[in-house]
Amino acid sequence: MLSPMKKPLFGRRGRLCLASLALTSVSLGAGCGGGAGTPAPPTARAASRTDVAPRVEAEFVALKAETARTLKSGAKLEIPAGWWLRDVDGGVAFQDPDRELTITLVEIDADSTDAATTATLAKLGRTAPPKIARKVHEVDQAGWDEVAEIVWETPPSENRVFALNLRRQAGKTWASLLEGKTSAFARRGAQVAQIVLGLEVPGVAEEDLSSKKALALDAERLKELETFIERAREKAHVPGAAVALVQDGKVVFEKGFGVRERGKKDPVTPRTRFMIGSVTKSLSTLLIASLVDGGKVKWDAPVKELLPSFETGDAAFTGKLTLAHTFCACTGMPRRDLDLVFEYGAHKPEDAFSAFADSKPTTGFGETFQYSNQMTALGGFLAARIAEPGKPLGAAYASAMKARVFGPMGMSDTTASFDEGRKGTVASPHGGNLVGPRDEPMVLPIAMERFVEPVAPAGAVFSTARDMARYALVELANGKTPEGKQAFGEASLLERRKARIRVGPRSSYGLGLATSTLRGLPVVTHDGGTFGFVTRLTVFPDKNLGLVVLTNTTSAGALFVDAVTQRLVEVAFGGKEQAARDLDRGIEQDREQWMKHHEKVAMPVPADVVARLTGTWKSERLGSFVFTSTKDGLRVDVGEWSSRLGYEKAEDGTARLFFVDPPVEGLPMTLEEKELVVAHGQESYRFTKK
Repeated sequence: MLSPMKKPLFGRRGRLCLASLALTSVSLGAGCGGGAGTPAPPTARAASRTDVAPRVEAEFVALKAETARTLKSGAKLEIPAGWWLRDVDGGVAFQDPDRELTITLVEIDADSTDAATTATLAKLGRTAPPKIARKVHEVDQAGWDEVAEIVWETPPSENRVFALNLRRQAGKTWASLLEGKTSAFARRGAQVAQIVLGLEVPGVAEEDLSSKKALALDAERLKELETFIERAREKAHVPGAAVALVQDGKVVFEKGFGVRERGKKDPVTPRTRFMIGSVTKSLSTLLIASLVDGGKVKWDAPVKELLPSFETGDAAFTGKLTLAHTFCACTGMPRRDLDLVFEYGAHKPEDAFSAFADSKPTTGFGETFQYSNQMTALGGFLAARIAEPGKPLGAAYASAMKARVFGPMGMSDTTASFDEGRKGTVASPHGGNLVGPRDEPMVLPIAMERFVEPVAPAGAVFSTARDMARYALVELANGKTPEGKQAFGEASLLERRKARIRVGPRSSYGLGLATSTLRGLPVVTHDGGTFGFVTRLTVFPDKNLGLVVLTNTTSAGALFVDAVTQRLVEVAFGGKEQAARDLDRGIEQDREQWMKHHEKVAMPVPADVVARLTGTWKSERLGSFVFTSTKDGLRVDVGEWSSRLGYEKAEDGTARLFFVDPPVEGLPMTLEEKELVVAHGQESYRFTKK
């Protein structure tokens, strides 16, 4: 998603916490993680337990290439190159190349995931922390009898993850214990997903609909879908949504649901504008495709040649980076979402060309998926400068997109200009908060969404369901419009879909587009999100079918989008009906997690803490935080927006403040002796009082 604090900025959100690790850093709120610090290796921890007999384990061995491993049961998995591997009793253990996280997979005979949890910890000689931060349990999922994930609370000062992923089938459970630094999971999440979720067990298989022909979406089936969409919207408390379906070269369904703004009556229509977040990336690569078609640039053009002033903190990296690389999420440059959230008012598009002057990659080139909106902005603005030289970058990008992308596809209501996009019939953004009520998302000022402007090619586009349906048709027709015009060359359009880096066991990322499978069906897709919008574009190229879903909320928008996507598959291919069940479970789990965090974050902040914090605190990169005492309690103003604050003192003595309002509800700030520390993913920012 584009909202940096929602799972994930400009990306997609998984049902289980581990799925979110594949795309972004450890979840905020009480999601995956909280702590850090390198865990002791398995043998050391086992030896520290008096009730576990010491045993000799094999040494870890470095893997020079991706390696397939078969366990005693016949289960198979793949380990990425550069990782470390060793056999353990009943399974196998892995460590990342930096030796900062450990995954231990064991096979356990158990008749439930609860029993398997106890048995796994005992077998590995581990004692779990006393409190559970998050527990997810599902039955009959993707061929498994049970799937569960438990994330324990660890002391904030440790900054480590302690979590267990369990999957059970026919009396046997495959349990993966994940331990290590929060930052390590942030940069290696895709590889963690590849290992843990990529396990293949004989007899366990997700429903495979790939051989089925899509049924015609006739009036009866469309009515069934329409009814489901409205019920799902009401259940998820989504104020407004717009949905479009295309099949066999035609738009077969387009409809608005709900209202543009909660508490008002203006309805959503197929021509209501929404921000589409990271779906913008796929359109930005179409801008490059048009320039490639016209011979103005090549995908593999070195950035340094296009922009001689371009520098990073790594000379070799600087020389290697190409225009295509800026969109592949494969460069190893880390995700820096908070830079977008707190200081966007002080930045302009031209800053994208110098954004990496002091940056270095944290993983190798082409080694693992790391999402960088700033990198995408660099590539998109470079394309805009090539298309329309001499103009300010923001204006050049908006103008080039209109002339070379939206215009040729007939997307007359779509724009990359924020000032134009916010005019007319536009939905209002909404977001959740930790104070409540849980099911009443807050209306956000549209001006808050200006955070996209400095990185416009990553997420600035406003569009409608009607226009996005035309885009889906062009994508399915390999560059041709519904009227038969070749808007983009087939080769350059398809270049965007080529897998550049793995995101998980069955999904890869190309150039602003992801390729994956859904119940065996190949899909080309991208999710998007801003502070208050969640969107999805999905096409099924082999079936000539496409879906667009636009919503005006981040509080439960992703659950709704997932449910609509699943229900389309069920109706169009006669798939097993589970969308409604999964939505109900997702909403219940989401609400339970919200309540847990709501109760944890005490209000108001203690008087002595208020007195200490009142005033201005400054960070070199995130700007100034101004703390004031108000009738609502302690509040912080970051310049572009403000939020109420909650407070918690953990058992290890760590004092933390929590933002409770959008756009970063759940983000903690640690109170140290003389500093405030805001940490997220691989980044840590320190504030001192002025």
